[in-house]
Amino acid sequence: MSKSYILPANALLVVVGLADLLSTLYWLKTGQAIEVNPVMAAVLQCGTGIFIAVKLATLGSFVGVMEWYRRHRNPAFARLVGSATLIGYLSIYAVSFCCVNYGTIL
Repeated sequence: MSKSYILPANALLVVVGLADLLSTLYWLKTGQAIEVNPVMAAVLQCGTGIFIAVKLATLGSFVGVMEWYRRHRNPAFARLVGSATLIGYLSIYAVSFCCVNYGTIL
């Protein structure tokens, strides 16, 4: 099996992360939501550009490290961590979305 591909979980993580970023920016701009992650809320206070840069840097760093780890250390562990991270990200995103929009979705 070739090692040049990106793990499907990591590819999906990039897609989900970008969707999260774009939807967050849209909902913030239209006043429909707030940033519920306290760390990213503090980063957002520094400006939208910084917020975008930090979001992309953390996402890219994680995927880059996991892909390096898969190719050079332990592919099975990298797949496990990538899948667990994707499930965790989707779960946190869904719960946060529901909490913030509780009044509008009922």
